[in-house]
Amino acid sequence: MFLTVQEVAELLRVSPATVRAWIARGEGPPAMRFGKQIRYRPERVMQWVEEQEGGIR
Repeated sequence: MFLTVQEVAELLRVSPATVRAWIARGEGPPAMRFGKQIRYRPERVMQWVEEQEGGIR
């Protein structure tokens, strides 16, 4: 199962525009492209979230 940009945005409580900006800057959770579609593995999104813990001081 893969998540869409919209689903990742909802999960992280950010806007889809924020997720798209991360993609454009090469930031955010690791994404995969299937043709024109961007998809995310749920476990990789959660791993990225865990890696962000403690990043803000």
